[in-house]
Amino acid sequence: MIRAGNELMKIVREKLKLSQEEMGEHLHMTQRTVSRIETGKRNLGVWEYFSLMEMAGKPTEDVSPLILESRELKDYSAYRELKRLLRDARFLEAKEILHEFEKGTISKQPFILQFIAFANIYVDEEMPHQEAIDKLYEILRMSINDFETCNIPAYRLTFNEIYIICAIAMRLECVGKIDCSIILYKALVDSRGNALATCEDKATLYPALMYNLSRLLGVSGMHKESLSYSKDAYGLCIKYDNLRLVPKLLYNMACSNRLLGEEEKIFQTYFIRAYHTAHALQNHEIIDISKREANKFGLSDL
Repeated sequence: MIRAGNELMKIVREKLKLSQEEMGEHLHMTQRTVSRIETGKRNLGVWEYFSLMEMAGKPTEDVSPLILESRELKDYSAYRELKRLLRDARFLEAKEILHEFEKGTISKQPFILQFIAFANIYVDEEMPHQEAIDKLYEILRMSINDFETCNIPAYRLTFNEIYIICAIAMRLECVGKIDCSIILYKALVDSRGNALATCEDKATLYPALMYNLSRLLGVSGMHKESLSYSKDAYGLCIKYDNLRLVPKLLYNMACSNRLLGEEEKIFQTYFIRAYHTAHALQNHEIIDISKREANKFGLSDL
């Protein structure tokens, strides 16, 4: 238990300008429990502390070894590894860890229960898309009872909630509801200033969801918007040192500039940059398509 949790809870809640009831929803506890913690009548649990720190956007890696028992530390390390594997779409490895993770001491914590429920759907590539969408909405309502897409900018979304909405958007694209997918991605981007997530989680989530948004806007013929979001996502990648998506974003910018009728030297430059960054990062998909596009415009020396 975190004995100084009463002060910590109140400081974080007031900084985020949340009521006790709103704080309770994000931490999967009642308003009465929040009140008891703040008044010192109940201690803050270890995993409640981690959830609170994630809401506050604070890293917990340096603190966890000091307050966790060996089994708890193992579970927390598995949790962080799972998040990394999901980010990189390494589903086979994630499934192996997830199976054991569900048996651990951390798995009974409410915010982890939501994460596990989401992860099981996210790694299941054979689940029918509409079934997955319905289940993802159910999981989202574990923490936002009255969730409505039109209210996304008003919510203070946690890492779990943002990730779940992204997964819904991805599945909507798969069933051909691209307009609905774009609406979700745009709402998430517009509300990112209110997100209750660590810098590490933001570095994972926002460049990826903005890349998906720019890609779908391009597919829908909205090339000017696509270019704008690609540039913003590129800036985030540089800011957070998350270079994995840079080749794809540069390729998007090349295509958008070409389709907007810009001079050849402008979009050719983006194709060249996409090719070379893809080569450095061993992204063979972008290497091939960038080279193919560049060759169309006489850049055969790539």
